Amino acid sequence: MSERKDSCKPCRESNAKCDKKRPRCGECLSKGKQCGGYDMGRIFINVNSSSPPPIWSRSQNAQKYLVLDLKSQSHDPENLGASLSRPSSGLSFHSTSAFSMATLEPALPDVPPSKRDPTNIPGIVDTFLDLYYRRFNREEAPAEILTSGQETGGWRILLPYWIGRSPTLDMAIGALAASFIGAQCQDPGLVDQGRNMYLQALQMVQQALSQPESATRKDLLVTTLAMSSIELFLSNGASSSQAAHIDGATRLLDNTIQSEDVDEIHLYVLNQGLFQAISMRQRYPFSDPAYRHLVHRLHCIPRTSQNGLFFQWCEIVLPLPNILHTVDSILSSTGSSQAPKTAVLAILEDIKALEHAMIPWYEQLKANNPGAWTFPTAQTGAASVPFPLQFVSIETCTLYCLHWSSQLLILEARQMLNPHLPPSELPNQPTSSALVPQIAEYASLICRSFQYCTENKSFAATENMFFPLYTVANFYRRQSDGKRMKWCAAAFNRIAAEQRIGYASGQFNLE
Repeated sequence: MSERKDSCKPCRESNAKCDKKRPRCGECLSKGKQCGGYDMGRIFINVNSSSPPPIWSRSQNAQKYLVLDLKSQSHDPENLGASLSRPSSGLSFHSTSAFSMATLEPALPDVPPSKRDPTNIPGIVDTFLDLYYRRFNREEAPAEILTSGQETGGWRILLPYWIGRSPTLDMAIGALAASFIGAQCQDPGLVDQGRNMYLQALQMVQQALSQPESATRKDLLVTTLAMSSIELFLSNGASSSQAAHIDGATRLLDNTIQSEDVDEIHLYVLNQGLFQAISMRQRYPFSDPAYRHLVHRLHCIPRTSQNGLFFQWCEIVLPLPNILHTVDSILSSTGSSQAPKTAVLAILEDIKALEHAMIPWYEQLKANNPGAWTFPTAQTGAASVPFPLQFVSIETCTLYCLHWSSQLLILEARQMLNPHLPPSELPNQPTSSALVPQIAEYASLICRSFQYCTENKSFAATENMFFPLYTVANFYRRQSDGKRMKWCAAAFNRIAAEQRIGYASGQFNLE
């Protein structure tokens, strides 16, 4: 093809050399000119849409192109993986060359000392909720965009409700609010106060657990949720210390799940453990079929959160952590030898049942929530994929990313088992050549959704991407795809820079 035909319109008009490796040409970018770009309609789906389609339209031809396009980045992909450093004391505002936009500090309201006082629990909780949801309305920052009652977490309702119910819980709530506000406002003294209150709350929990009635105390259950979030706000998300609190909450839940006195808090603890188990690919006690009726009872109780599709997804994917753990166990025990036929076929039946259970949920999702779309003009830069996805809301983005995450893990499990299938079963199962592009597509869709939920958003919105992005990063690690894993790690760095809170520190070896 001639250069004139392949070059973009502004470059042709100015006789500029056009860089065909990027959706927009380098010449126009460097000179700040508007660039019409190339006709990418054959590659990226819905690129000519400026509004959401009724449903996400996918063509078989488009799937194979939906991968994280590292060639479109303005920096060498090899340089994307600056080490995933943890902010010092939860405060270090660091950035990497991979995400230059991360140096923009979030616009925060002035918080007077009286609103930062951890001994004034109602006051500091109110400040925490203002910052956590960014629900202040100032010229320099938009008001909160999460719909009340539709978010996946419950701090908006839970914290004010539980204030004053228990000295132990009050101490944990104060620590939670102080650690978050201290990180957001770059207040080392407040972070230290939060850490000291956290240690005091830990001692109080240890003393309470020695009492006979501790197994059924709801305030201790809420305290475990608060302690887990404190670890997150201290930049220990996905760490062993956070996992210890989640495991403790799971044990407390096991003591009370058969009780008639269960409510919404038990459901939050259940789902927290579920996400942890999926991320770690470890067995989850409540994924056992013996608990299914008790779990269903929990999902049927009245909730303040009306995000029904989120809770339905959590109930449907409950078998997933045990499936992943079993697949890993089968493959690790057999090594290079052939896995037992009965074990492989049994777990494939479990996978098939889960896939079938997901179908009506996904149909309901598409019917009630318009799918993703993207704008016709690509963007470039190391902080983004060329055609980032757009959604009608953060809640919708979260639901689609959860679906793509579970589909990625399910199809990858099938792919891992394929080499161990007996020849007689091969015609009945999807081939690896068919699975690979589908898995790559799901991973790419999550990466392309990252910017929508995180750029200049509240922490409440941003943390919705922790699980999907962590899932994709570990998938790329299992695939030995170091470049894309580094892109995901750099994305976590961008969150740490903008939110002043790190996540998954030390989880990815980028050396």
